[in-house]
Amino acid sequence: MSASNNSNSAAAGQTIREGGFIARLFAYAFFYVPLTAVYAWLMIMSKSLSKIDLSFLTNFFPINDFTGTIIVFAIFLLPTAIPFILWERSVRKFRRKHGLSIWKNITAELEQMEVDQRVAKEHKAFVNNGLVKEAVVDKGDIGYWHGLFEKGAITKEQFEAKRAELLL
Repeated sequence: MSASNNSNSAAAGQTIREGGFIARLFAYAFFYVPLTAVYAWLMIMSKSLSKIDLSFLTNFFPINDFTGTIIVFAIFLLPTAIPFILWERSVRKFRRKHGLSIWKNITAELEQMEVDQRVAKEHKAFVNNGLVKEAVVDKGDIGYWHGLFEKGAITKEQFEAKRAELLL
């Protein structure tokens, strides 16, 4: 039972990191609802609710059963909601920093970033070990321009103009 719960928690955590906005809301609810239920149960069992005095609020607006219920409900929600609000804030901050969408699923983009980082590390290791030399493009070399002309990347007129410029 606990292995299943751990895999569900891991999946919900991954959804929060990579998923779209609606998926993140469901994942937050997966964590939030049980936490709030436990918090409410603890408050009820400790009889803390009966000790809440709302009389100081009557100066600002009239308190009836409905507004009192809303205030007590907010007392339940606020302490348990703050971690999830901060979690969502950190997710959005990470996504903005890396130029990723806040609303869409970013799994593919994260995988591409990971591949790019791995390729850059491997290339740097090859260069450091002398297995690969850095490609240096010398635009002052006539061979570079002739290669472009051979590939069809530039026209004959452009090649001739560049050759005349370099040979001067």
